[in-house]
Amino acid sequence: MTEQQLDAFADDDLQQLLTDLDKLPPEQRSDAINRIPAQLQSLMALFESELKGQVKQPENVAQRLVIELAHYLGGIQTYIPRNDRLKTLLRNIAIYNAHNKGASIRSLAENHRLTDMQIYSIIKEQTQVERARRQFKLF
Repeated sequence: MTEQQLDAFADDDLQQLLTDLDKLPPEQRSDAINRIPAQLQSLMALFESELKGQVKQPENVAQRLVIELAHYLGGIQTYIPRNDRLKTLLRNIAIYNAHNKGASIRSLAENHRLTDMQIYSIIKEQTQVERARRQFKLF
């Protein structure tokens, strides 16, 4: 996102809330966090486990992320898609790369439990994606 797009999300109330949370002593901060809904606490635990070893104070960063998420998406029904598309995309890239390294259509089909036609279709699609990524469009 550009700086201008991020400014559209600027919210003084949210920033004040996060600042006030940061100023709380650890025991009061923990008490406040324990009073929020269980689903948000579960998200915090998930984010914290993912952030460990990557950032300083992963617990605080996770809390801030969940509070911001709740601020922007709270109170509305939100559909969060599963990662099936990403799995399929990564599988297709792996099939394309394996084919380029000499794997046969038959072996790829057997390994990924797909038909030969599906493998051909994936290779064709990935070839087009790769070509578009490497070549400029003239028109």
